[in-house]
Amino acid sequence: MPKPAPASTGVIVRDAHLQIDLRRHGFGKERLELAPTPTNIRYAEKLRNEILGKIERGTFALADYFPDSPRAKTDAPSMTFAELAIEWMKIKRPTVQHSTAHHYDQTVNSLHFASVRSTRMADFDYRRLMALLAGLPANAKTFNNVASVLKQMLTYAHKAKLLREPLHEHVEMRRAQHPGPDPFSLDEAGVLLAKLKGDRARSYYEFAFFTGLRPSEQIALRWSNVDLRAGTVLVDTALTRGKEKGTKTGETRTLELTSRARVALERQRPITQLAGAHVFVNDAGSAFESTDGPLDDWWKPAMKLSGLRQRDARQTRHTYATTCLMAGIAPGWVARQLGHAPEMFFRVYSRWIEGADKGAERRKLDAFLGAAQTAETGTKTGTAGPNST
Repeated sequence: MPKPAPASTGVIVRDAHLQIDLRRHGFGKERLELAPTPTNIRYAEKLRNEILGKIERGTFALADYFPDSPRAKTDAPSMTFAELAIEWMKIKRPTVQHSTAHHYDQTVNSLHFASVRSTRMADFDYRRLMALLAGLPANAKTFNNVASVLKQMLTYAHKAKLLREPLHEHVEMRRAQHPGPDPFSLDEAGVLLAKLKGDRARSYYEFAFFTGLRPSEQIALRWSNVDLRAGTVLVDTALTRGKEKGTKTGETRTLELTSRARVALERQRPITQLAGAHVFVNDAGSAFESTDGPLDDWWKPAMKLSGLRQRDARQTRHTYATTCLMAGIAPGWVARQLGHAPEMFFRVYSRWIEGADKGAERRKLDAFLGAAQTAETGTKTGTAGPNST
């Protein structure tokens, strides 16, 4: 019968050898070809403590200590980068939207990782990581799109003990310069709308200009979510990569319709409401499969005819936001209409928010200070007493 050592040592004594018990740490009982003498048992205890330290730091590799272990052949460090990508995607896919999963799939299977695809994770170290990052596109936005996926993979690999060190901590995003809003003026919006051919196109983009809906939300909008009597639209769905999902923020919102947006819907009613499905459809009467449909069929031709400075269709959303602000609408209300978090809204549109009041807030403050000064002067005058002359 095997005679185990005290449980606290984590060393198991067999008739002719010792075992280090690592089962509580995600491994197994690993064999040491040492006779169970008191000296060897003490050595095994020290070795186990050393291993536990490495497990805690994420630098332990089973094959380094037990190369003949059957588990070492299938242990994490023996996986290739390509095998890690497959395993990570299998774990990640159920937790994200299908559009995000599609982006991850495209990234992990791209040429960006061709140089390390066959690399064993046991050999994937800091130098290889730095060489990989150095070979990614210089454009900050593209770099970050790829590097963010890589960082998630390496985080998973480290937690799963697939890496000897926490390499994900060395993947740093680059500062990208995001282009600010480039909205249309109301006059420019009118010029563009006049160049759109047909009621379907004009209604679509008039609605976009005067609701600020995201294109993915607008092509998914159904009549069942429209309440013309209340003047509201429930925004709870977006269409991306051919599939419907929740909104970008994952939250529904009730959009209050402007008069111009209602006009667009009234024009659209005889075209699509009887069918009872999508509010906006293409010229063939079919629902849009992607946001490229209205962009290619309607927006781009109208932009060419308009003679206006070229801008993309996302500026309809910025136009609505900045128009609201310049009309003196409270920023919080506009943020709710757009489905923006307040902090993001203030960051994106700070320039328009600052200029929207046209000095009104300063005049309020001056009036308050003036009233306070008058009250203070009156108090000082009154201290002379009722008998003063």
